[in-house]
Amino acid sequence: MNLYLFNPENDLAIAFGGVNYTPPPAAQLIGRELSLLPLWYADEDTPTVIAPPDSVPDDFRHSLDSLGVSVSTVTWSQLAECRVNRVNVWGWNHDLSRRLSQAGVDASLLPTPAQCDRIRELSHRRLATEVGQYLSEHIDYPFPELPVELHTPDEVRVFTEQPERRVLKAPWSGSGRGLYWNLYGYDRSLAQWSNGVLQKQGALMGELFYDKVSDWAMEFYSDGQRVTFAGYSSFLTDGHGAYKSNRLAPDDSLKRELCAVVGDELMEKVKTSLIDFFTSRIAPCYRGYFGVDMMLYRASDGTIRLHPFVEVNLRMNMGMVARRISDRFMTEGSEGTYRVDYCPRAGELYRDHLERQHENPAVIRQGKFVKGYFALTPVWPHSRYRASIEVSSP
Repeated sequence: MNLYLFNPENDLAIAFGGVNYTPPPAAQLIGRELSLLPLWYADEDTPTVIAPPDSVPDDFRHSLDSLGVSVSTVTWSQLAECRVNRVNVWGWNHDLSRRLSQAGVDASLLPTPAQCDRIRELSHRRLATEVGQYLSEHIDYPFPELPVELHTPDEVRVFTEQPERRVLKAPWSGSGRGLYWNLYGYDRSLAQWSNGVLQKQGALMGELFYDKVSDWAMEFYSDGQRVTFAGYSSFLTDGHGAYKSNRLAPDDSLKRELCAVVGDELMEKVKTSLIDFFTSRIAPCYRGYFGVDMMLYRASDGTIRLHPFVEVNLRMNMGMVARRISDRFMTEGSEGTYRVDYCPRAGELYRDHLERQHENPAVIRQGKFVKGYFALTPVWPHSRYRASIEVSSP
């Protein structure tokens, strides 16, 4: 069997760096409640997913029938009895590799400690600086200023006391997290936050603030030898940079929209250069999907420009989930929204789920979404998290 696992705590485990990592309760909860998310990006129609017992209610299982999708689940305690051919996880880290090995998965299917070290090294936000440097050397374009690595409180103070607005980023953190928007110079709040990150992680990444117009990404796949392009992603974040949702749209439509702003030639050069760079730097030690966050921003002269090295996410990501859903399950020409919601109070998400099902039920024809609302993971009366889509007919 091909085994799948949604482990959203991966970024936190990478930041921790070692084994015997215990995720915070919120990360454990989203992992349990969205454990069936791999259904929507797996390479087969009946993936085997590591999930809690009784995680697939009958009504959810029946909702998958018209899409030609079914699900097989195993618990951690059952892994020793399974014949696993391949392991597909959200992201690799030392602790996960140890846990899977102890659960009975063949070590030949897991990354070695040296590979985990290398994946952690490449997950450092300094990789975005390396990407930017490579692109600047190979493409004639006014790319943004490269991020800089800061190692001492004095370096942070000098960097943040410049007149331009700045952003500080922890080297390892969840996507859209570990960010500090420098509004008031090197004040007490910034000093406390930055000193804490320096003590734990040894550095900070600093960069200019950009007048963002929209968030984008390029998705890639590494087979362990070379990297190939997997599609475009368009997404929304909140005011703090945290992920909110992805657009569901044909890849060609997203490409045309981007190219209409910055040109076909530039986008092709960026894609080709990234493939070359990642084939050299990432392919030898990593197998799986990963993404490069980008943005369109308004420059000081009023023109809209491309920032193609905001962040590299060396793991599966929500943009790639949206890409797979669009490519596999959407009627030609239809568009929509993929989102992950959180509600702090039990019952609110379930009531909203029932209302959306009633007011905008999913219409599925020939295994494809035509329009409507559809929950991608089971929604229970006690649920706090939900992955769902809403589709508009063409």
